[in-house]
Amino acid sequence: MTVTETTEAAPPPEMIVGVARALSPLVRRILAPNPGIMTGPGTNTYLVGEGEGGQGRWTVIDPGPAHEDHVRAIIAAAPGRIVQILVTHTHKDHSPGAVPLAAATGAPVLGRRTAHAMWQDESFAPTRELQGGERLVLGPGTTLEVI
Repeated sequence: MTVTETTEAAPPPEMIVGVARALSPLVRRILAPNPGIMTGPGTNTYLVGEGEGGQGRWTVIDPGPAHEDHVRAIIAAAPGRIVQILVTHTHKDHSPGAVPLAAATGAPVLGRRTAHAMWQDESFAPTRELQGGERLVLGPGTTLEVI
């Protein structure tokens, strides 16, 4: 009998679970606590927006798994108010966190339901379904286009 020991590689120093890292003045990344073969060191959740405090308006992209600590880390990392939650796709490492994050922030969830159930979060139910070509204005200098 052969025993094989596997260990997960530690994420690079700039990718620490639950710690927000500014990638630019408009983008912050928070690593979810779900390392694995498909997620690498963990799912990347992004905050995109402008401004701080009561004037800041921030969008969460791919809230990740419905993990209580991760949801708290997202809220704590937001420099301003979270005004919407975008889900790029419904893999179970990207969309389930939208439900507790929306409940905690009151932000609407935008995305598309899955057309195929295999390996997807079939419970995903956005507040509004996005359509290709839509432009989402996040701030005076920040716009996302839905593809």
